[in-house]
Parts: sequence; C-alpha cells; structure tokens
Amino acid sequence: MGLFSFFLKLLKFKPGWNGTPEMFLAMVMEMQSRNNKEFSVREVLHWGEVMQKVIKVNLAPYKDFADLLKNGKPDFSMVEKLRGKMDELNHRRDLKKAIYGENADLGDDDVMKSNAEGAVFARNMVKDLSKYVEFPDDDQKTIDEF
Repeated sequence: MGLFSFFLKLLKFKPGWNGTPEMFLAMVMEMQSRNNKEFSVREVLHWGEVMQKVIKVNLAPYKDFADLLKNGKPDFSMVEKLRGKMDELNHRRDLKKAIYGENADLGDDDVMKSNAEGAVFARNMVKDLSKYVEFPDDDQKTIDEF
C-alpha cells in the first residue's frame, strides 16, 4: 500500500476523518512539529482549526479541538505507520537519484509530478491548506501557558 493510498483510507469525501479524535490530534501535532521543531500550543491549535476546514472530523466526546488538545492523549499509531511509509518513499527516491543521477525521473515517487490518485490528492490538499496556514512568530505559547 502506498503512502497516499494509506492516507486516503483514513479520509472520506469532503474528506472525512475515519480515525479517532486522538489519532487526529497526533496527526496535527506531527504536522506542527514538521513546520516548527519547537512545540507551540498556538500552532497546534491553528493546525487543528485549519485541518478541520478541509477535513470533516468528529471530535466527540471532546467539545472542540482545544478540549481535545488539553484533555486527550494523542494516539501516534497512525503517525508512526505514516512515518514508516515516508521513510520508505524517501529511501526509494534517494536510491533512484544515487543510481540515475540527481535529475532522475522519479515516476510516482515524485509527488509534485505524479498523476497517481494519491499524489493529485496530496497536491490539492496542500493547495487547500495554503489558503489558511500562516504562522506569525509573535504570540507563541508554551504548553505550560495553555
């Protein structure tokens, strides 16, 4: 199963989140950590809001994403599988570049050029997210201030 087909299986059309709220929290925390290695409650809350604009998520029994962040325990099981798939994809790309040169045709491993369903979905999702994602440097909170 490819990385994007794995991700697609977690989503329905609008798309909808098929995992638990705690899995969603872990995914949002992972996205924030890839954007900024330093944990920021403000950024996690922002990512949570943004992701809910492009993905339908049932957060029950939590009243909202802030409640999930404060009272939920992130379930990183899906994120760990996704990391494994990303490592596999990166290894394949590196191997192709090592064998065929830096300008090698990466085929479906090149998310920016592939016409595979998952790659097209990923590009569209990034485009949708780009309408909402902007993280100013000021007004950062730590977990203790939350």
